[in-house]
Amino acid sequence: MSDTFSTIAYAVASGSIGFAFAMAMANRGQRGDRVLYFRVVLIALLAHVLGQLLVLSGAYRIAPHLVGADLSVKAALGPAVFFYTRALISSEKRSFGGLDWIALLGPLLVILISLPFATLSAEEKLALADPATRNPAHYRIALFTCTGSLVIFLATTAVYLAAALHLQMRHRRQMMEQFANIERKSLDWLRNILFVFAGAWLFFAVKQAFWLSGVSIPAFNVTLAFSESLAIAAFAFLGLHQPALPLGRTGKAEEPARRPILSEERLSKTAGKLRAALNKDSLYADKGLSLRKLSDVTGITKNHISETLSQQLGVNFFDFVNSRRAEEAKRLLAETELTILEVGLEVGFNSRSTFNAAFKKHVGSPPSAYRESARNAGLHAAAKPEKSALRASE
Repeated sequence: MSDTFSTIAYAVASGSIGFAFAMAMANRGQRGDRVLYFRVVLIALLAHVLGQLLVLSGAYRIAPHLVGADLSVKAALGPAVFFYTRALISSEKRSFGGLDWIALLGPLLVILISLPFATLSAEEKLALADPATRNPAHYRIALFTCTGSLVIFLATTAVYLAAALHLQMRHRRQMMEQFANIERKSLDWLRNILFVFAGAWLFFAVKQAFWLSGVSIPAFNVTLAFSESLAIAAFAFLGLHQPALPLGRTGKAEEPARRPILSEERLSKTAGKLRAALNKDSLYADKGLSLRKLSDVTGITKNHISETLSQQLGVNFFDFVNSRRAEEAKRLLAETELTILEVGLEVGFNSRSTFNAAFKKHVGSPPSAYRESARNAGLHAAAKPEKSALRASE
């Protein structure tokens, strides 16, 4: 029964991949390298899913030579995710070359260690499924192939997933230096998917270790299958709907810390101008506010704004704007009957979740808790004059 549920989960995953691949083929709105690496990730995921389906469904009896064919393709999954991430955050198309060729090392190693198993005949491979008929020497070859390919897969995937996460976090910091709202630019969805993939593949390694030792836990296997299926479906959907990112210096190496160009007096004056500009006509509430727009409004260069924020105020552009939004939100929460979502939208946020996160960061409590405490404080303050009036009348 557990194999049936796992088969269903992986079949759904294969359908999600097939649909996403077809949509990516028809998508003309994304840059070529981004679509290419998205497809490569989908192909590697499909190889993994079909490899599981081949065994779970019993189809290996019909095509025993396909057993293990997925291993080398699956070893390219980590590198493919890295190159897809790099393509997403790079403002310019980057060609494959130089150290990028190291990414092929994992798949090539898997092919090499799989050669002895690949030379076995169909009958010899089928005999391995039954302890009563398996050849001990052939079984050792199969174990070596499975163990070696698993180690290579885990090693390459761990390295390239870590590199992809590093790129995403660096990209997020760069977006925070340029924009007040970053939820559609920061690729947080990709970071979350990468963490889910990392966890799922770690559990997959545990499952394979159990299998190699002759142990199978049905509930564990089914949970893993559905977790992978959901993660793959989420990646396919979100990857298709990823909007074009703004052009800029994203994806490039971060510049080393520079010595201040402006004097302390100039930094202080610039900081005052920036605060005044935010307040004028409620500029902070502009959902599309960016470093460039603030530069255009104030006449201060982007470099001087960034230097003032980092050297004088100790914040990035994102936190500079959102701290002002949080201050205005405090007033609205205490003095109006607007809902929390309405308050967030009023001061410039795009959603309640981003408003909650920013408000809690800058105020120290969620908006709902702040409103409750502000109203309680107001009631307490209003009660004091009433008590004083009663004493005076007595």
